[in-house]
Amino acid sequence: MFELPVNAESCELPNLILNQSSCIAGLCACLRQIIKLASQSNVQHWCHNLLGFKDSCLLACAETSTWTKFCEIDLISTLKQFTKDPYTSELPPNIVRFEAHMAQPVRLHNIKKYTTSKKFILENLILKDECNSTLEHCYAEGSFMTLADLIIFICFHILFMFLEKEKLFKLLPLTGKWYNRIRETERIEKCLNIFPREIKNISATDYLPPILSDHQSLYKSDAKRYKPKSKWFTKQEDVEKSLELSRKIIINSKFTSVTDLNDFQIDWNKIPAEATPEGGLLPLKRLQKKFHQLENLCKPVIKLASPGDVIVDFCSGSGHLGILVAYLLPQCTIVLLENKEISLNRSKERVKKLKMTNIKFFQCNIDYFKGSFNIGMSLHACGVATDLVIQHCLRQSAIFVSCPCCYGSIQDCHHITYPRSNIFKSKINLRDYLILCHAADQTHDEKNIKTKQGYDCMFIIDTDRKLQAEQYNYTVYLTKLTPETCTPKNHLLIGVPKNKSVNIY
Repeated sequence: MFELPVNAESCELPNLILNQSSCIAGLCACLRQIIKLASQSNVQHWCHNLLGFKDSCLLACAETSTWTKFCEIDLISTLKQFTKDPYTSELPPNIVRFEAHMAQPVRLHNIKKYTTSKKFILENLILKDECNSTLEHCYAEGSFMTLADLIIFICFHILFMFLEKEKLFKLLPLTGKWYNRIRETERIEKCLNIFPREIKNISATDYLPPILSDHQSLYKSDAKRYKPKSKWFTKQEDVEKSLELSRKIIINSKFTSVTDLNDFQIDWNKIPAEATPEGGLLPLKRLQKKFHQLENLCKPVIKLASPGDVIVDFCSGSGHLGILVAYLLPQCTIVLLENKEISLNRSKERVKKLKMTNIKFFQCNIDYFKGSFNIGMSLHACGVATDLVIQHCLRQSAIFVSCPCCYGSIQDCHHITYPRSNIFKSKINLRDYLILCHAADQTHDEKNIKTKQGYDCMFIIDTDRKLQAEQYNYTVYLTKLTPETCTPKNHLLIGVPKNKSVNIY
């Protein structure tokens, strides 16, 4: 039996092993890297254009990018579901979704720069006979082919090998036109030789006409994508109602007071500059606060770690926390996990200068990482990311040390739902919960009358996280960073499985 390399086993497939210390996981990230590697060897390589305008096609992770989620999760789920129930007469929702998208005009934030760019002009000279308007969807994201088109095309091609394509194209004319345009590309036609030429259709039914829902847009900024209810979050009476509901749940909850973590002090004078925030090229006005933030997270990690532990710095950014911990704990292996390539590259540069060998780099979404670890830590992982970190740690029975951030961006997604704990789920609905999340971000001005209310809402959301972890037989400490002014988002959650018999407070 073929054995995967250790780093490959630590992430969902597909993934790429760059070297002994670096791995990239996720379909979109891997394909982007392959295109970049081809472009490096030949700067004129045709495939570089697949990265789109400013090379940003499918750059963001699935949690924040509608397109990445559609290509990497939604369409793959459609294929899997189809294999389970291929005889349905209903069109797969994501196929209908794409048809609706192709009917819309192109929407781009930088539309002026896009339409005056050299790439746009050259492509439209080729497509001028096919597209009635330079802003028509000749391709998935505009008027020239990108990586998104290739991924979507392959998924549709597999579906169309089993479904009656001609019947579908009558119901989905724009999808049919797009599909044929892609297929007529010479390089694409050559690639299709790897697929079987003839497969008997397993579905010979008449498909129901597509139902185009108002919330199916693939444009994140489209008001029809969600039913906007942001006005709820600014009504004081709604915030007060949600606060009252929550206070009845957490009537005996309070912050944990610190006792012995102050025994450990970081002597910054003995630490190389590249392992400090100075090495991360932070602006001076943020530098001192970052020192304080790192001290607060390092202390419990140092206290709880044992030689040989694997410690994951989730959403590691430029490596401020992970590199410092790796320097202070040379007998531990530190994994820097970050989905932004540019941030991870900064980390690699710093580690190279320090000549450190106990750090590994994983460029992927949090949920693509499946390696074993002992401690998970995160500093200001935004919104849902904090809950993904805690969820990963609970599954591994690992210690977690997490400072949350961006409560207002919390929302249900394909693998996280809110509220988190059973008691909150039974007492408060999602709408009231999200009102608290949005109010929790109002903590930026000490003189603002809503700042105290914002901190009250932060406490409620983090207490919900604390209660959820306690359901998994964890001892959880909810405390604050010191000094509290080092960041408006100054809560710290520390979770320790009870079977580890460690007491830090």
